[in-house]
Amino acid sequence: MSGYTAGSIFTNLVTEPMRDKYVNFAELSSSEPDGAFRIEVRRKESAVALIAPHGGKIEPGTSEICRSVAGEDLTYYLFEGCKSNKNRNLHITSSRFDEPQGIDVARSAQVVVAFHGQNASELFVNVGGLATRVCASVICHLQTAGFKASQHDDPNLQGRDKNNICNRGSKGQGLQLEISRGLRDVLTSDKSAMSRFSSAIRSALDEVEQFT
Repeated sequence: MSGYTAGSIFTNLVTEPMRDKYVNFAELSSSEPDGAFRIEVRRKESAVALIAPHGGKIEPGTSEICRSVAGEDLTYYLFEGCKSNKNRNLHITSSRFDEPQGIDVARSAQVVVAFHGQNASELFVNVGGLATRVCASVICHLQTAGFKASQHDDPNLQGRDKNNICNRGSKGQGLQLEISRGLRDVLTSDKSAMSRFSSAIRSALDEVEQFT
């Protein structure tokens, strides 16, 4: 998969964060019209729950990646933007994401894996979260599969806030994957690449019980 890798200079690109329009879900839901967003939940008896809190048209590709990794046996939750435009207005930052079904899914699991999008055309994944050993395992498995994966150099961008949706599981530690737009486009258009990516993450998640 050498054609899909990027130099390390691109793994820690920093872009100025955009200010959210809404501070929480109550404000969002009372302001947006019917049909602006949809929520999809599939519950399985799994220790791991997968969450795409900015799915659909908010951070394109994250829903598809979340479903692919979930396969047939993992619980997952999607909050998806469905508007014809301005879906970025539906973004609630991870430390303030409080949609009730999403919080319930997170709390029902031991470990939460959250899928996010990062604005960059290069191909990389930044892996963070408080489940540090799981993070290291995911990075290792992704690199072995030929993907560029690393932890962000900036501690503030490592998903370590205890209120981050990825850290809201019963163990208080989870995993955050910030996937570049370039890689998301590859994964959603190349079934083989998506399969390799998903298999790499699942291989790491199979080890969750020994980490938690």
